[in-house]
Amino acid sequence: MTMGMRACAWAGAMVLVLTACTGSGDAGDAPVSATTVTAEVSTPSSEAIDAPAPTDAPVTTAQATTTTAPIDGYRAEIRRTTHGVAHIVADDLASLGFGQGYAFAQDRACTLIDQVVKVRGERSRWHGPGDGEANINSDLAYRHLRMYELADARWANQPAEIAEMIEGYVVGFNAAVEADGPGYWCAGEPWVQPITVTDLYATISDTLGLASTGALLTRIPTAAPPAVEGDAPATTESAAAPWETAGAPLASNGWALGDANSDSDSGGGIVVANPHFPWEGERRFWELHLTVPGDLDVYGVSLGGLPGVQIGFNDAVAWTHTVSAGKRFTLYELSLVPGSPTTYLHGDEQREMTASDITVEVLQPDGSLASTSRTLYASHYGPMLDLPLGWSTEKAYTMRDANGEIDRVLRQFLGMDRARSMDEFQQVHEEVTGIPWVNTIAASADGRAWYADTATTPHLSDESIAEWRAAVDAGGTAALVKSQGGAIMLDGSNPANEWVIDPEAPAPGLLPYRLMPQTERRDFVFNANDSHWVAAADDPLLGFSPATGDEETVLTARSRMNLRLLLDAAAAGADAKFSLDEIKGQVLSNRALSAEDLRAAVVEECTGVATVDVDGTAVEIGPACAALAAWDGRYDADSVGPIVWREFWYRFTRDDWHGVTTALWEVPFDPADPATTPNTPAADRSGWLPALGRAVFLLNGAGIPVDAPLGEFQRDGRVADGVGLHGGEGDEGIANVISCCARGGSSTAPGAMHPLYTDEAEFSTDPLGYPVSYGTSFLMAVQFTDDGPVADAFLIYGQPDDPADPDFTAQAEAFAAKDWRRIVFAEADVLADPAFTTTTVTAPR
Repeated sequence: MTMGMRACAWAGAMVLVLTACTGSGDAGDAPVSATTVTAEVSTPSSEAIDAPAPTDAPVTTAQATTTTAPIDGYRAEIRRTTHGVAHIVADDLASLGFGQGYAFAQDRACTLIDQVVKVRGERSRWHGPGDGEANINSDLAYRHLRMYELADARWANQPAEIAEMIEGYVVGFNAAVEADGPGYWCAGEPWVQPITVTDLYATISDTLGLASTGALLTRIPTAAPPAVEGDAPATTESAAAPWETAGAPLASNGWALGDANSDSDSGGGIVVANPHFPWEGERRFWELHLTVPGDLDVYGVSLGGLPGVQIGFNDAVAWTHTVSAGKRFTLYELSLVPGSPTTYLHGDEQREMTASDITVEVLQPDGSLASTSRTLYASHYGPMLDLPLGWSTEKAYTMRDANGEIDRVLRQFLGMDRARSMDEFQQVHEEVTGIPWVNTIAASADGRAWYADTATTPHLSDESIAEWRAAVDAGGTAALVKSQGGAIMLDGSNPANEWVIDPEAPAPGLLPYRLMPQTERRDFVFNANDSHWVAAADDPLLGFSPATGDEETVLTARSRMNLRLLLDAAAAGADAKFSLDEIKGQVLSNRALSAEDLRAAVVEECTGVATVDVDGTAVEIGPACAALAAWDGRYDADSVGPIVWREFWYRFTRDDWHGVTTALWEVPFDPADPATTPNTPAADRSGWLPALGRAVFLLNGAGIPVDAPLGEFQRDGRVADGVGLHGGEGDEGIANVISCCARGGSSTAPGAMHPLYTDEAEFSTDPLGYPVSYGTSFLMAVQFTDDGPVADAFLIYGQPDDPADPDFTAQAEAFAAKDWRRIVFAEADVLADPAFTTTTVTAPR
């Protein structure tokens, strides 16, 4: 029996509703709903196969005969507290996975099932070809990667407890869907089918490739060799997209304060988790608390379909992640054999690309299915790519993915969830090294703060690095690729550019732990998506492989603002140490580095100037200048000034912001002083008034008043008339990133935002303003005290998928008011929560 066959179909449910009251203190008088759900487990009527099988096969069901699970059955208690947070308690990891899968399905079943359809390569079968044949191309890419086909083999060697947890997750997920339905947006859809263990492992594989194969997915299905004499022309269904659309940026801030900067009486540290992720689709976090008495007690968030907690805390360690600037893949330029565009040189050898004829079924307008086929190619490195550089008779392009085969991520996060000290937490990173694409920022109950980038990284030889740097300096293809997204392009026909095999590495070709950037401190560490080199204020991390990220490069304005907030002695109070409330105030201060450093100089330039000529129109700038003069430089919802400043700021380029030019700054970036350079308003300010005039011209043309409060036009864009929001763009130098749009997701859910933008303005014309569906998502601040961890949080988009559910927008409204929610972690606090309910779910194994 394959892993895909075990625990793969619906579990029906029989529900018995009970009523109970707690007996714990005053809060125990509140009524508590207790429900027992006994699940039925069903088995598919046909054997699982390697390739994606038809998902409409009949299912047979075995009726459960008792309301109590057998000793070897699944049993979990799902407790819900304010805003639907799921606290799952079980006696072992298998039942814990069962409970997590069940609870997640109650909130977001459609989201995961939709992703299963994607990784199986069946989007076009159920949804048709898609705009620009997007569904066909997605299916072809996933079939070519064989992510589903190879899932069982890839994940076959998991420790028994993890394999059992995964199987339990699948049983629980299917049981909840059978009992409650799949949710609002996919109810009744024919593609809603039971998921399998294979499906879940394949979706996890997809998540691991988010910053590698996933970033280049659209370039796989359209890669085709050129025609040679006598051949029919090679064609693809769509042309290559520009470089800028190759990947979706994900970002975050992560802070960890040690006992030198935390005011905890116990000497405990502080962690601020501030991931900037989409507010729609499959990349939303889901909040939960997992407990196996005596083994595991961890609180935090998880990405859908990933068992365990990925960002969170237990009573010894708290941690967060930020997307790493390191490289999860390398690109390769292949030199081709003349006359044979699918044969390439590798040293003295000639190697044939592997051709795969892939066929997918496509739903037609009349409901019938038609087939479409394409031949796709791979080198020994990985899939061939349709880059803007083209596939000529001389050169072709391919990639190798560092996360393409790893299977350690579940062991990694389970070990972190269980860690009883910072030493144990670090040991998991060293022994497992299973982080896929993020930095780790952590603090402990004993006041230690730690930063590390232990994400899966290609191990390049010194020779390979030297050759690549020379190629970049020469200004050829390698330089172009680096400038357009930072990727490393190597000569794939030179065997010296194969990844190094190190016996200490977690897998052949990967960087070993000893060569990964890390630092432990007692003051603080941080990351805001710049590379590892400035993880603290005064001790740069230098000398690491360029695959871990660039060094001695300019920090973004957001990174510099992170540092400014953490070094703000006035905000830390008389003791120069941050309390939990003080650090919360910093992360939501909405201070903008660009405004703090340049606003006064801009006001000097515009004061007394009545009009500016914009394309022959005299634009009155006095009201806008007055708004900037009265503004305190913060992007709060009631602030007047940020709208004008934003449109002014985006009249300049990234090189201007970073001091590469002298358009804004007089003092350029200095790697010896990365926190405060570039600085000093430019001496030549000739471009400032034209930029301000253009900003006012655009706002006037759209009907946006220059004295409008930010929150009037910056709103939760997921719903009509969403709440007005504070925060701003990272390029403006704000830690609290609030932006559009839910970029890079692949969900087919309805209602995804598609605002209309012009080529010039930062605001959308429909809806008018700055609709938000990206940025600060799960915001948590946790401090270790004498009484254990104390934490406050927002999950801004809420737990449920359904916009009709009050919890869909409730936390966005609380976030708008900066009304933090106290996390309930201790048993007594969970039971005392005014919204507490409990459900016990069971099923035979």
